[in-house]
Amino acid sequence: MKKYDLSKIMKRAWALVKEARITISSALKKAWKEAKEMLSEVKNAIIAHFEKYNWRRYSTPWVCTVTEEGKHDFSHEIGTYTGEKGEEGNLIVFHPVVGQVYGWGQKDYRGNRTEKNFCKWNGSHFIECDKMGNEK
Repeated sequence: MKKYDLSKIMKRAWALVKEARITISSALKKAWKEAKEMLSEVKNAIIAHFEKYNWRRYSTPWVCTVTEEGKHDFSHEIGTYTGEKGEEGNLIVFHPVVGQVYGWGQKDYRGNRTEKNFCKWNGSHFIECDKMGNEK
């Protein structure tokens, strides 16, 4: 699992050495700080992609946070589905929080194929886990 692009960090550090005329040590510190800030500033992250579906049978895909007790918390709008009802689209989370467990899925009104999943944000992507946050 690669969080940072080391090549970009080194190139940025050398650019700082040339432009700002600072030492490579100071430039590396600054480049790493910038890289970490960029990683923490993720605005919207895709949690899942859904193909076109029968809107009479399936609900619009949903996402919510999961409490420490493992219960779904729909009290805050933390994401949205980008597609129209029944159309293909992405399920996104606004400003994902590192370590937060998210629940997501899609209800089957017939009850046969309701989908419920859990994952948590590690800073760069979502990792599948159980409702308590234990990685699978």
